[in-house]
Amino acid sequence: MRDQAERLREMANQVRQQIEAELLQPHHSRVVAISSGKGGVGKSTLALNLALVLCAQGKRVLLLDADMGMANLDIMLGMVPKYNLFHMIQGKRKLEEIIIPGPQGMSIIPGGSGIQELANLPAGDMKRLLVELGKLDNDYDFMILDTGAGISQNVTTFLLAADDAIIITTPEPTALTDAYGVLKSMDRACYGGKVYLVVNRVTDDSEGILVAEKLKMVAQKYLDVDLVDLGHIINDACVSEGIRQQQPFVEIYPRSRATRNIVRIAEKLLAAHGEQSLSDLPETKPTGIKHFFRRILRSLQ
Repeated sequence: MRDQAERLREMANQVRQQIEAELLQPHHSRVVAISSGKGGVGKSTLALNLALVLCAQGKRVLLLDADMGMANLDIMLGMVPKYNLFHMIQGKRKLEEIIIPGPQGMSIIPGGSGIQELANLPAGDMKRLLVELGKLDNDYDFMILDTGAGISQNVTTFLLAADDAIIITTPEPTALTDAYGVLKSMDRACYGGKVYLVVNRVTDDSEGILVAEKLKMVAQKYLDVDLVDLGHIINDACVSEGIRQQQPFVEIYPRSRATRNIVRIAEKLLAAHGEQSLSDLPETKPTGIKHFFRRILRSLQ
């Protein structure tokens, strides 16, 4: 009886130690980059509204306007921030001074629109910026990047360093061709994360499914890329109305079809990782904001 009790105590102690070790595991944000082959396909709209839906589900979200020099998320929200990334890079403001609160408890790092110095940021300034951003790793569940469109060096660098990439397109042939170009560029650079697809402005569910399947087949056949269909967004008038009113459509039209589409996309993003918070999952490679920026820094060497 004494030996049995001792074994039970040892087992209980092992379980306790295991639980404590798991609780002490460092929290890492999941970095999700959203990009497109061409402009005007709804990239920023997806980034903003997806971030809000994740916030509504209890996630801590940091939205970074990474379209360097052509940022517009603050405009979409009707905000006029005092400071942006350019003030930080100039050394005039600290990082915590440029982060602004958004709807649903979301945090936003505004970029700068029409600032040539941001669009052509020297490697030294980029490194200093990334070091500061890396300090936010434990503060959020997600960091969502609204990157620029196309395959410029800045866009490609952000995409390759992210844990997950979401490519958004429309059914138009030019948009699909350019989206394929982004996938091809990522494949050549041996991107190691998951690549998701969102098809925007579809007339109905059938078109969204068909367009996604066609691009998935092409990506698999010619690039050997497993493109994951994250969903589609109906061509709903509430989307453009939200942009006109400078308010996220998921907030002012919560019952619209487009809002339901965004909610489904958020659910599928989480479900793809075991229906858990992405930051709580077993990881096959280092993740989080710090590792994201470390990968970028290595590319700038």
